[in-house]
Amino acid sequence: MKAWHKTMAAVLCSGAVLMASGVGADPVQASGIQSQAYAPVVLLQPEQNIPFSIQFIDGFVAKVTNAKTKATSTVDISDNKATYVRQGIYHANGKLQKATDGYTQKLVELVPFRDTKGNLRYIGKQTLWGLNTEDRLAVATSVWNIVNKQPQLLQVSVQKADWDNMPSPDVTINSGFNLGNDSTFVLDSKYADVTGDNIKDHILLVGDKMGVSMNQTAHNLRVVVRGGKDNHQTFISVGKRDSGVLPKLAITNGNDDQVKDILVTMPTATGHVYSQLTWKENSLQPVVEQGKLNDREAYQPVIGVYGEAIGMNKTKKQ
Repeated sequence: MKAWHKTMAAVLCSGAVLMASGVGADPVQASGIQSQAYAPVVLLQPEQNIPFSIQFIDGFVAKVTNAKTKATSTVDISDNKATYVRQGIYHANGKLQKATDGYTQKLVELVPFRDTKGNLRYIGKQTLWGLNTEDRLAVATSVWNIVNKQPQLLQVSVQKADWDNMPSPDVTINSGFNLGNDSTFVLDSKYADVTGDNIKDHILLVGDKMGVSMNQTAHNLRVVVRGGKDNHQTFISVGKRDSGVLPKLAITNGNDDQVKDILVTMPTATGHVYSQLTWKENSLQPVVEQGKLNDREAYQPVIGVYGEAIGMNKTKKQ
């Protein structure tokens, strides 16, 4: 086990296993945050997995079928057509030459989040692969509700992924993190190159909270970057406003330096607070001072499908 992980406890709960480890201006943008007592990461039972079948078809396209619902969708896989042609799977004109099936990552856990209406929901992600784990085709994203401690599926979508905004493969959400405090937990993670060396890094949002439920205010929020090149860890506070309920990360392009940036969304009872950080001079630094970033006359957040900010736009007054 890595030094930066702490022991996790598993609590069997009605058929699902719940995994856990043991001054500025007022916030802006009204939020629909509602309270709910217990919201840890949910580890699913095998029968709750969503199986998919994947077949390559003519035109450099993969046909994806949900084995439970029989719903189908197609994914453009032409990004890797040179490999498929070289390996004799497709002709150069896109005609399928050899029947080929892909395969799917199993769905094992659901992470709580707040949707755009402030409802507490749970999200799961499954990578769809083609020839091997290097040949990533798409991501199946499922949204769930928990009723009487049982997961209930609300919707599933299959689409090309923003791979920079996929979770770190090395870190477990809601696991403990060693920053000198036993109440520090990993609240979100991403896997992307944010240091500009063309090697993916592990980006973590950590904070202090009491107990296993994620649906409580986490304080002292910090962003940690573990460099993919040398495993060196650097961290920085998100700013003076450093608390939120179910805070989230997004990898964005917030300036013109060609280095991807880190955007933090911090929901509170009265609104959302944002911070945006970038790698500069071998350290993490704010793209924009936090107070200015949260001035709606200066910046407006771009809200994604799942409630977190995925970009910050300057207003015309800038």
